[in-house]
Amino acid sequence: MACATAKTATAPAAPVTPPPPAPAAPAPPAATEAPPPTAAGAPATPPPRCGPPGMELVTKGQDVQREKGEDGAEEAISLYRQALSGDANCAEALWELGWSLQIKGDPAAAVDAWDQLKKMDATYPGLADNYDAMVRRRDQAAMLKALPDPGPLPPVQTTPAEGTPLRIAAVGDVHMGRAWPAERATLPPDGAMHLYDAVKPSLKDADLAFGNLETVLADDGESQKCGKRSTKCFAFRVPTSFTAALVDAGFRVMSIANNHAGDFGPKGRADTMAALDKAGLKHSGPVGDIAYLEVGPSKTRVALVAFSFGADVYRIQELDIARKVVALLTKSNDLVFVSFHGGAEGAGADHVPRGREKFLGEDRGDERAFAHAVVDAGADLVLGHGPHLLRGMERYQGRLIAYSMGNFSSWDTFGLTFPLNTTGVFHVTLAPNGVVTQVKVDPVVIEKPGTPVPDPDKKAIELLRKLSKDDFGDPFLREDGTWTLGSPPRAEG
Repeated sequence: MACATAKTATAPAAPVTPPPPAPAAPAPPAATEAPPPTAAGAPATPPPRCGPPGMELVTKGQDVQREKGEDGAEEAISLYRQALSGDANCAEALWELGWSLQIKGDPAAAVDAWDQLKKMDATYPGLADNYDAMVRRRDQAAMLKALPDPGPLPPVQTTPAEGTPLRIAAVGDVHMGRAWPAERATLPPDGAMHLYDAVKPSLKDADLAFGNLETVLADDGESQKCGKRSTKCFAFRVPTSFTAALVDAGFRVMSIANNHAGDFGPKGRADTMAALDKAGLKHSGPVGDIAYLEVGPSKTRVALVAFSFGADVYRIQELDIARKVVALLTKSNDLVFVSFHGGAEGAGADHVPRGREKFLGEDRGDERAFAHAVVDAGADLVLGHGPHLLRGMERYQGRLIAYSMGNFSSWDTFGLTFPLNTTGVFHVTLAPNGVVTQVKVDPVVIEKPGTPVPDPDKKAIELLRKLSKDDFGDPFLREDGTWTLGSPPRAEG
């Protein structure tokens, strides 16, 4: 599958309304890539400080962490601590202990381990590059835990209010090729300015168009996530000039909370945000980065907050924090939209299971529980992406939940056989109080090497109806790809 993800990038994230923190730390090597000597993708270490018995335990811990991902964190931590009990100067054990504690979700303990390492060897390879990011994660986690309880939440309104409706167009994973490594670069011609020509009318037929930006926007930089020769791990970067294609297509707001936003480390994330800002595109990604917009003829105040798994983001796994984030945003905005990147990936991952999903050893969240929790807290629209294919749709408490909108564009990278090439533009009409009143899906197929075009066969509609019926008991859409509040029951066809 195109999206191989770093298993070690799984620290909890943090705060809600404070200013955006410094960009995310570099993602460690990908789960499917044979990693370098340390879990964090740091430069090769000098000869080991540990004696043979300690190094044997460290190596075992690395192997466990690499093979089991989050499920192996406890075991790896135990092995590193055994190494330290036999040799208190085992720098390698302290280094790896920090990463495994982060994976476990305890960045405060990770900082403690690295503080010991700093006293022992302040020049330990990789420590200077990653220490500040770990401290930030510790501080963010503490701030999130300290978020005020919003108190009793008002009941969710399920009857549409009178007034001017808001029309949203939303799509899934927006990928535009690869500029790195240079020797294997593959990019659409003309700066991707014609990549969206065929679907531009659909995207622009709305007050607000949203997509999940599944790439870094940067003009240079190396990735520590993947080796340049890897064919199993992917790090995505396209030129910052490609923002012009997004604007021309009609996009106004992008999620950058996904497992590729950190492919080129802190600088890549900062470059992405700067490029989007320069182009006038709103975004939500790192903790504290929330998109605020005035939308439609009534200048409706909309906040969009993006969630994902991994580090330096609002985490889909942390439901209590998600509730607080959304509830706090409802106090100062007319509508709150939630984007989430979660779930397993690829063919066979098209259903929304009950309970948590695991992929490549990573906890990818409980999508049903998350979506319902944020709606109960006040979210008015929930837009999912991550599995690289369509998943079903559900109406809950009068709000639309699209569990995965699939791929939307690519360039010579994603697999484009059915159902991975089947997608759509999701048009959602909301009443002023957020109740969904109409839905229309414009079916799209991604033609090789990655261009989205209208699909005359309308496979997306057929697929969405089936998946929604299978997972939520209702096909939701009519056979023409529409839904209207109060309309007669959908034909089963």
